[in-house]
Amino acid sequence: MRIPRSARRVTAAVAAVCGLVLALAPPASAAPAPVTVGPLPASAVAPMGAKAAALTARARAGRARAAAPAGTAREERAGTLAARRFHELQLNLCNSGHAGCYAGGQAVYEGGDLIYYLAPDLVTLNEICAGDLPAYLQPSLAEAWPDDWTYSLFYPALNKQTGAPITCTNGDRFGNAVLGRVPAALWQGVNGWAGEYTTQDGGTEKRTFACAYAIGDHLACATHLSAASEPIALAQCQALMFSAVPAIRSAEGITGRTVVGGDFNLEYDTSDPENAQNCVPGGHIRKGDGDVQHVIFSNDFTFGSTAKYGLSYTDHDGFLVRLTKP
Repeated sequence: MRIPRSARRVTAAVAAVCGLVLALAPPASAAPAPVTVGPLPASAVAPMGAKAAALTARARAGRARAAAPAGTAREERAGTLAARRFHELQLNLCNSGHAGCYAGGQAVYEGGDLIYYLAPDLVTLNEICAGDLPAYLQPSLAEAWPDDWTYSLFYPALNKQTGAPITCTNGDRFGNAVLGRVPAALWQGVNGWAGEYTTQDGGTEKRTFACAYAIGDHLACATHLSAASEPIALAQCQALMFSAVPAIRSAEGITGRTVVGGDFNLEYDTSDPENAQNCVPGGHIRKGDGDVQHVIFSNDFTFGSTAKYGLSYTDHDGFLVRLTKP
């Protein structure tokens, strides 16, 4: 849910040090960490062929897929496996049921249809329920790429007092997800990671992030940062980009090939100390939607262009970043 910028500002000073917890199981001999998140399995789905279309049709109860938004067209997917087009779609679907932007679950169908029409390689998702992935979002990507592997990874936001997952009004877990595809010829599996920011605002929700490493191909992360405080949102963003992502890459033995997307609740504004650009490490590029959604990618990707797609059932646009992958 989008909160006006004036409402996100706070006047109190915020500690400069921002910690985080990665999805690493500590060695048995190590002292317990204050907060521990275990390794998080990702869901991998073999090429589905026509089965994906049958699943999405069943989810729509036989109704036709919604028409493509104006200006949307199935995009050219040509390219070699060594240097191929790599499109990232950022979506905040406002599907918890608690927020004023909730539209009875229609945002999931609208988002899934946009995924099908745009056929991205990666989708970063905020404000969804865990069941939205297998019910419609992952099959929509598989329908767009019927001959390729798809994967997904969901990690919930947590209740700060209890540590339990925050839930949607339907009782399902609420949080962020990464959804992607890898050409069948390049598929080697996927590893999941997740973490919680130790710098949090005064609300009950503990903000988190989810990352998936498609082995040998790319690392992708999704996050939704504090909506109550821009300084805290920036601290969380810096924790993710300057600490978490490098630690995951080190653990996986990789460099580059990284894309991070999400609702950062930060604008690009060079006059603002909480400028979204201030959480972009060297060797990385940021592209934003002109509001609070951003995509940060390592500069071994080649940037092409961006596009926004107005959506009717959520308060955020769909934001597409067109890249070419090394």
